[in-house]
Amino acid sequence: RRSPTDWHPPPGPGAPVTLGGASPAPAMRDEQLKMMSLLVFTFQNAAFVLLMRWSKVLDTHYNSTVAVFLTEVLKLPLSVLLLMYEKRSVTEACATLNREILGAPLDTLKISVPALLYTVQNNCLFVAMGYLEAAVFQCTYQLKTLTTAVLTVTMLGRSIAAHQWGALVLLMAGTVLVQEPPAKGGGGADSSAGMMVGIGATVAACVCSSVASVYLEKILIESKPSIWVRNAQLCLFTIPIAAVGTQMVKDDYLKEEGTPIHGFTFAVWASIVTNAAGGMIVAVVMKFAGNILRNFAQACAIVVGGIGSCLLFDFVITSRFVGGVGLVILSIFIYGSKVEQLIAWLAAVGLARSSDEAAYAPVPLAEEAPPPPRESADEEAAPPPSAAPPADLRPPGAESAGSAATAGGGGKGR
Repeated sequence: RRSPTDWHPPPGPGAPVTLGGASPAPAMRDEQLKMMSLLVFTFQNAAFVLLMRWSKVLDTHYNSTVAVFLTEVLKLPLSVLLLMYEKRSVTEACATLNREILGAPLDTLKISVPALLYTVQNNCLFVAMGYLEAAVFQCTYQLKTLTTAVLTVTMLGRSIAAHQWGALVLLMAGTVLVQEPPAKGGGGADSSAGMMVGIGATVAACVCSSVASVYLEKILIESKPSIWVRNAQLCLFTIPIAAVGTQMVKDDYLKEEGTPIHGFTFAVWASIVTNAAGGMIVAVVMKFAGNILRNFAQACAIVVGGIGSCLLFDFVITSRFVGGVGLVILSIFIYGSKVEQLIAWLAAVGLARSSDEAAYAPVPLAEEAPPPPRESADEEAAPPPSAAPPADLRPPGAESAGSAATAGGGGKGR
């Protein structure tokens, strides 16, 4: 028998209804994390390119190889901290690192190849941003989708769907369109040569990124540790490789300034931080948002980068550039979608058109039943009968509950 203390009043008309005692809080929290990760991903993609371009425009003669080295140094503690957060324990995180790194020396040694490629890629990015506008670089850098697809077919023996090959053709066409030729009288051969250097560095970065990612998938297919453990493994090799890279470049301003971080402005430091956090943000986005929303955020980042280039660097947006950006964004969505999704989207557009046409189609009046005759004007003006009981016979509280339900039903859930 239940005691009086076990009774609870029923929820009011505005209270949320849950099934089986489940709370909507986890779902709402995941939705908030999804939106937040997409916003951060869009901001990071656009800000990283704009900040790198800004650091090059300021022309402080900083050593970009030192910037790459500091980026790799910053990635290591970030990866370890995120692993601790994932494991919810410092001891467990340290045990995981010991097991995956020291306990598997052969797998760890295999990481040295992609580590070298990623280091070369980051150096190529800084070189490319010295010659290309931020918006042009963003679109050109999407060629890594093409290089990754080709390497996936050749190295992994996988097949690419027909619509994905079509998306790659659109990508190449859009990339060609955004490469605006230098204006007449604006530098001549020097501008053309610099543009070719920037495009070459961007393509080299795309190839390095694609080879590294495909290599990791092919060689380490049986070992799939946490993404944070993988980043820590990479940092063990990228840090010494980047340090060697700083010694391979002649720095004419090192003796004059007396420090390897000479010329480091706010833009340089900010680009280092955003670059280091980029890989972590991509992992979070793929966990909460998925591939389609990530492609949407990537397209938004391209648009934001174009607007930022126009506002910050006096970049002129032409109709040719807009057409190229449109093709690149379209290729991103087509390549990242499944055939079923594309068919559903096309079908939705077709149904919308057919429904519009049906709305204006003539109605066969002959098949309709004639309306009932109206007996009198009084019956026409009389309100329809209501099934509700009179107000004085309603149970206590029914009137207030009905009015509250009516007021609450005015707005639909979004």
